[in-house]
Amino acid sequence: MAEPSLHYRGDIIVMVAFEPDTPLVYTNFCGATGIDLTIDNAIQETLVGDCQDWSLPIKTIAAYGAQTVTATINAQLARQNRDRLLLWAKDQMEIPVRFHFVNAEAGQTEYMDGVGMLPSLGLSGIGNDQGSVITTTLNLRFKNGLEFTAAT
Repeated sequence: MAEPSLHYRGDIIVMVAFEPDTPLVYTNFCGATGIDLTIDNAIQETLVGDCQDWSLPIKTIAAYGAQTVTATINAQLARQNRDRLLLWAKDQMEIPVRFHFVNAEAGQTEYMDGVGMLPSLGLSGIGNDQGSVITTTLNLRFKNGLEFTAAT
C-alpha cells in the first residue's frame, strides 16, 4: 500500500506584493492562521431534444462558463500588515497575490499568481477584555483568475 505524501503548513505559502507600483517583490503574508482558496466554475446547462426523433427524452448538455477565484485569509493582525490591509480595503487597491508551492518538482505547479481585490476586510476582537490578539479576515476576489507557472 502506498501512503500519500501530505501537505502541511509551509508547503504552500501565500505571498503578497504590497507595493505593486515597484518591481514585484513578494513577501510572505505574516500572521496567517488559515487560508482557503476556491476556484468556482460556472456550468451552463441547455436542454435539447433529438433533431430526428422527437419522441426521445430531452437531454441536458453542460458546458463550462465563467470562472471565479476567491480566497479567505484568517490571520492574527500583525502590526507590519495593519496599515497595508486597511488601505487595501479603503482605497480599493488591486494587489498581486501569489500562492507558492514550495517543493514543486519540474513540470508541477510552483506558483499561482493573481490580482487580489478585497471586497471585505473584517477585524475581530477589538477591545476584548481577555488580552487576546486581534484577528482579521480578508475575503479576496481575483480580478482575472489565477495564472499557473510550472517549476523548471
